[in-house]
Amino acid sequence: MVTVDTTTTLNGSVSLILLGILGVVVLLVLLGLLRVLSIQRKLRHASRAGRAASAAISASDTPLTTFNRAGKAGDPINMQITGTSGQVGAAFAAAGWYRADEIDFVTSLRISVDSVFGRGYTTAPVSNLYLYGRKEDLAFERPGRNVRQRDHIRFWTTGRNAVDGRPIWIGSGTKDVKVELSKTNHLPTHGISPDLDAERDLVVSELAQTGWVTADTTRPGLGKETHGFNGGGDPYFTDGQVAVLTLANVWTLPLADNVRSPLGGRITRGLARLVRGRLPKGGLERAEREARRLRERDLQARSALPSGGGRADGSA
Repeated sequence: MVTVDTTTTLNGSVSLILLGILGVVVLLVLLGLLRVLSIQRKLRHASRAGRAASAAISASDTPLTTFNRAGKAGDPINMQITGTSGQVGAAFAAAGWYRADEIDFVTSLRISVDSVFGRGYTTAPVSNLYLYGRKEDLAFERPGRNVRQRDHIRFWTTGRNAVDGRPIWIGSGTKDVKVELSKTNHLPTHGISPDLDAERDLVVSELAQTGWVTADTTRPGLGKETHGFNGGGDPYFTDGQVAVLTLANVWTLPLADNVRSPLGGRITRGLARLVRGRLPKGGLERAEREARRLRERDLQARSALPSGGGRADGSA
């Protein structure tokens, strides 16, 4: 009489099922990777027009907009900063902003999943825009409630230097308000808020509060009130002015321009408090003025609210 070990048979069947599931998962991951690599190759090829159009802008020119990968006008330029990359990164880190991740298989997959479930992604990648024949040199973001919403800005070094020898950067700050799949490459992309001036002013305020801003003024960009559409088809409006900031010329930590996590941000902001004593008096005074302006604004907003929780028209 033959005795069958049912436990061994069951364990063998379970192992085969698990191996089969693992094989399917690995296959799906490989197919997904091949798909993303194929899309990235197509995007590199498709971005040639954007690189070519933006390459026509020389270092001596003053570009008005960025260019998308198809070579169409992108977001208007609304920010100019003088400082080293480390000083720019340290100032944004002190303000609670992070470097955006590069676009790759993992970050594309993560932003897709987080978009579906409305989860946060502190350093979600930004889509590439082009100036001087290349994509942005730096990109920073302040995360919102989830990956669909954030404040962010891209920067390019112009190849020109200020009188103190530090590089001059120009950039475009916009506020993302939603995530959708691109109709052309099916990768996630953000839609922006139309009020570009509000985002420009937010960036100025955030940086000013850190004490890093030693001088700020404006210059004409588009030069007049403008209503238009960026390369993704999103509408925008702006007064056409560019905020021009000069950062404190002080030493910064290595990789200060590469803070990509909340932990790194906390460490950098902690160290920034030590460095704050070395910031110029002008920057600290500018920070005090900005803090005072924000307090007065909040007081005015609260005083405008009706008493007793009623509406502004006096009804309950």
